[in-house]
Amino acid sequence: MLISHISKHSPSSLCKAFSSILHYAILLTLPLSFFSGQVNAQIIPDDTLPNNSIVVPNNNTLIINGGTVAGSNIFHSFEEFSFPTGTEAFFNNGSNIQNIFSRVTGGKVSNIDGTIRTNGTANLFLLNPSGIIFGLNARLNIGGSFIGSTGNSIQFSDGNSFSAIAPQAPTLLTVSVPIGLQFEQNIGTIQVQGTGHSFTAQNPTASPINRGESTSGLRVKPGQTLVLVGGNINFYGGTVTAEKGRIELGGVGTGEVSIRETNSGWILGYEKVQEFGDINLSQQAAVDASGQGSRSIQIVGRQVNLTDGSIALIQNQGKQTSGTIIVSASDLLELNGVNKNATFRSSLINETIEEGQGGEITILSRRLIISHGGAILSRSFANGKGGNLTVNAFEYVEVSDFSTLNPGIGSLLSARSFSSGNAGDIIVSTQNLTVSNGGVLAAPSAGGTGKAGNVTINAAESVIVSGIIQNNLQPASIGSATITVGDAGNVTINTSRVVVRDGGIISTSTLNSGSAGDLIINASDSVEVSGKPERGGLPSGIQSDAPIQTEAFRKRFGLPDTPSGNSGTVTINTPRLTISDGARVSAANEGTGIAGNVNINAGSILLDRVGNISAKTESGEGGNINITTDFLQLRRASQISTQAGGTGNGGNLTINANTFAILEGSEVNANAFQGTGGNIQINSQGLFASPDSQITASSQLGVSGSININSPEVNTTGALIELPQNPVDPTQQVVAACTPDKNNSFTVAGRGGLSEDPTLPISSFEVWADWNDYTQPTFRSTNRQLDSKLFRQQQPPLVEATSWRVNANGQVELYANVSDASNYITKSSCR
Repeated sequence: MLISHISKHSPSSLCKAFSSILHYAILLTLPLSFFSGQVNAQIIPDDTLPNNSIVVPNNNTLIINGGTVAGSNIFHSFEEFSFPTGTEAFFNNGSNIQNIFSRVTGGKVSNIDGTIRTNGTANLFLLNPSGIIFGLNARLNIGGSFIGSTGNSIQFSDGNSFSAIAPQAPTLLTVSVPIGLQFEQNIGTIQVQGTGHSFTAQNPTASPINRGESTSGLRVKPGQTLVLVGGNINFYGGTVTAEKGRIELGGVGTGEVSIRETNSGWILGYEKVQEFGDINLSQQAAVDASGQGSRSIQIVGRQVNLTDGSIALIQNQGKQTSGTIIVSASDLLELNGVNKNATFRSSLINETIEEGQGGEITILSRRLIISHGGAILSRSFANGKGGNLTVNAFEYVEVSDFSTLNPGIGSLLSARSFSSGNAGDIIVSTQNLTVSNGGVLAAPSAGGTGKAGNVTINAAESVIVSGIIQNNLQPASIGSATITVGDAGNVTINTSRVVVRDGGIISTSTLNSGSAGDLIINASDSVEVSGKPERGGLPSGIQSDAPIQTEAFRKRFGLPDTPSGNSGTVTINTPRLTISDGARVSAANEGTGIAGNVNINAGSILLDRVGNISAKTESGEGGNINITTDFLQLRRASQISTQAGGTGNGGNLTINANTFAILEGSEVNANAFQGTGGNIQINSQGLFASPDSQITASSQLGVSGSININSPEVNTTGALIELPQNPVDPTQQVVAACTPDKNNSFTVAGRGGLSEDPTLPISSFEVWADWNDYTQPTFRSTNRQLDSKLFRQQQPPLVEATSWRVNANGQVELYANVSDASNYITKSSCR
């Protein structure tokens, strides 16, 4: 009867029937022990294709034959696709096949803990909307690229699709190329399990990554692409590697992901995605696209989290330019903490160790948080220039705190050079930037001859830098520095408000012969620099300097005893500048180089409680200070100084202020030791100076500088009033002698006042003085005849009023002689 039934169908139907019979016969002959293991071994074809897939077991290998061929594409469809440790799933494709498209339609998660193998250089697509789990022992042995997805269907350029949720629909399998992955409903998760990467680094900040020889995890052949795109993607110690290739991780909720093959591998686009899923890398997970001429890594999701020492790495080991690391997070990108041994940061790293230029790192996110030792690093360890680091975070960027396992590891956002290659630049665009508790945002030259990178920050609302790491006194900082012969870069901050407090630093620095860069701050609202750490550490500062480091630090990095590089120029443009509690704005040099200049343009400037603006040197030429403001006030031992030590000359100091007050032991000086003192030029409409403050331009052993004050000839020192130490309490000055009578009221008007004692007679204490000089022509009437008459007219003598009364209109009238004593009062009658 079976033969009779089959004879009614076409030859293709006969082939399909015999394929199904063979498939089920093979399954019946398999021993039950074959399916034992960590996962239930089930690779079961469905019957949805014109030519169905056929699975043939051969020892520990499941050979996948059959499938429907369309040109250079072959299509497989499975009801289930899972197999255990030690098992291999072998797609036995022909050598002419370029793309293998496989789907799982049965609604079960694919548990894969063995090896997937293909022939030739075919690319393998694995589609399971219910989810894919790659176990600890999952491996790839394919010649082409691997695209694993929990999308619903694969879209082709001719309009056809290969759907895993509607497999029974009539399908015209196509010879065209895939152009997209469709995500519609019930999107499954992709899991990658593993024991964590085995990367090492002699110094987690200053040493290149040693990738080791491990072959674990999911790997594709050199130059190929590895793609995992699903609802949520979770790495639990899992690793994926595409040597010299490309890696794509995409968390997608709904929408369509475009896909196209290029000379650089398969590239995915997310413009048509309406909702994203999350991507989590934990337990020392790794995403690695290193090699000679590596390509790129792209990670796209809603929230992207790297924790426990997990890493996304590109290490350029060749002469070609490296690829880019791109992370796009619609909500949050967070890099948090270190591994359990505190030897490896949770990080994004793009580094070059040969002649090839390092690749860029680009961050696109609503929020970026780097905390507790996490890092984003672009580094050059050879001749190649390090790549640029670009951050676009709409809401805020935070670089904060240090590792709780190793307090010496602070959080970093950095582009660095350790050899002859220059460091890359850092560009951060956001609403608010916070660098706190030892966090560092910097582009230094840390070794060799390479130059440091530039740092540019565009923060619409605020830039806040505060706090230190108590363990090693490392301050939170934004800057560019050099410890080599290469110059440091420039630092430019454009924002509304800058706050530097509790030991925070914004700086450009040199510790060697290279010059420090310039520092420019444009703050449309205010700049506030205040305070120092509660326990140890230096005061807060905005500065360009050349400090002398400790002997241990100098030996560690091979530094000279004193730096010889020049400091850079510090420029601040803002409506309000406040420097207080020992904080400083400076261009200082403790070595043999010259101090840079300090240029400040502000609506108002307040230096309070030892606030400091300086351009000082130990032995070189002092820098110049140029201040332009409407109001400048120095209080409580604050200082503006261009001092020079050794044989250097003091810098010049120019102050243009409408109002300038120097009070309470404050100083303005342009002094020198052996050289000539600097010149001081003060232009002000009003200069107020307390007796204990001073303005000097001296030299201890050389020629003193000059002081030129251009101010109106007004004695303003008389306007300075010494306020009492104990203010008067006005509530204790009122004598409550009696209560007012019924229906009476008392009104004080004009320039007078109340008597000191309400028991005394009421009298006036005003003194009126007419400052007009009527003898001068400018005060005379144009009618000369009338003027003469007025001045010659005899006026009646004035008689002092002795009494007052209220008339019928309720008005007070003053009288010299009143006969009716009942209507007037001569003095208060109450006691």
